[in-house]
Amino acid sequence: MIFGNPTMRSRTTLPIRFAAILFLATLAIGAVAQTAPTQKPPVRKDRVFLKDVEGIWINEAYMSVLAALKSPHAAAKKAPPVVIAIRREGRAYPIVVTDFNKASLQAVLDVEPDGKPGAYRLVVGADDKPMSSSDVKYIRFEAGKNAQGKIDRLRVAEPDFMKGKWAEYVPVAGELSPQLNRLVIAGNYRDEKGRTWIFGESGEATWPEQKFNYELSLNDPGANCDYLQSEGAAKGVDDKKGAGDKKRYGYGWKAGKLSVYPARLAGKKVVCDAKPLAVLTPQ
Repeated sequence: MIFGNPTMRSRTTLPIRFAAILFLATLAIGAVAQTAPTQKPPVRKDRVFLKDVEGIWINEAYMSVLAALKSPHAAAKKAPPVVIAIRREGRAYPIVVTDFNKASLQAVLDVEPDGKPGAYRLVVGADDKPMSSSDVKYIRFEAGKNAQGKIDRLRVAEPDFMKGKWAEYVPVAGELSPQLNRLVIAGNYRDEKGRTWIFGESGEATWPEQKFNYELSLNDPGANCDYLQSEGAAKGVDDKKGAGDKKRYGYGWKAGKLSVYPARLAGKKVVCDAKPLAVLTPQ
């Protein structure tokens, strides 16, 4: 039997044992990595992101009153309109809020839970400078998803135009103007002489002697009538006048017929004549 130097033996066997332990541990970790399934954190079904509320939203009460009265100015007095538009531009989400008379433009910085299921708040502020928590504004809202997982209704406490009053908002499919035109004036008509008058949903007016693009006045407390205005110089008889400015025409519904009136600016107010230039019957 050969007895070696004990000191020398300790120096050679300890490193071998450590290497073996390390090797076995590596094999065990590899086996676990191959057999254990990768677990991802569960996704909250009630989570709301900015993309979920992106789009144009309008308060439902205004739309209901507008459909009944067919008068934007009267509807605005009875149920003040508020439109909230959130649209992605690059990495930013600008938010525009308007009552068709004034408007505010800021940026949505984040969406945060607001204390109970289905309740959230938009963190809103300027997007061109750093800011503290005291500089941001919060727009509280409640949202629920339908069976397809899409938000089709919001309940919003808008802080500026609505002073924090809760109201129901519905989404606008596409652009807003065609939907408002459809509720108020869009359609084909005949005048007393049998001539055709057309107000297109997209804002094209075709009258017996002229054709132009129009837009409805939606909130003008100083006007004495509802009116529409051309978006530029009208084609037809207006060309002879050399008028490049916007022209205005009043209108109003009575007994199922649409009267169209001459309109003019009196100081800073729009005033319609008492005598209509045509009384139109829907076709």
